[in-house]
Amino acid sequence: MQELYRTQATVTNGRNGKGGTADGRLQVELTHPVIQPRPATGTDPEQLFAVGYAGCYGGACAFAAKQLGYELGAAPTVQSEVSLLKRDDGGFSIGVALRVTLQGVDQAQAQAIATKAHTVCPYSHVLKEGVVSTEAVGVPAVA
Repeated sequence: MQELYRTQATVTNGRNGKGGTADGRLQVELTHPVIQPRPATGTDPEQLFAVGYAGCYGGACAFAAKQLGYELGAAPTVQSEVSLLKRDDGGFSIGVALRVTLQGVDQAQAQAIATKAHTVCPYSHVLKEGVVSTEAVGVPAVA
């Protein structure tokens, strides 16, 4: 695959930490979504995922509409609902529901666009294909 863009982010202290991108364009205080009392400020990883996926999928819908020869009357509007799920094996997963509103097309055309968008959206692809790599770096304690 040809790389078109790369970004880097670092988070310290997981779901109760702070994070940001290397270029400084995004800085965020993280809070855990299910531990109460929940702080009045901060966001959680699921909220960030919901916004990121909605933005990416909206762009994919506009791209798919053009590929299919449809002209939209306005930019797509995407509502995303992201759930943090507990798996039976003790781990966790993410559930996603997307609702896209497409102006200027009928229901059949809208469905065709929404379906095609999943074939070009990177978020949809990574959820389907699981394209993730991990490198662990151990740092021994100094005696």
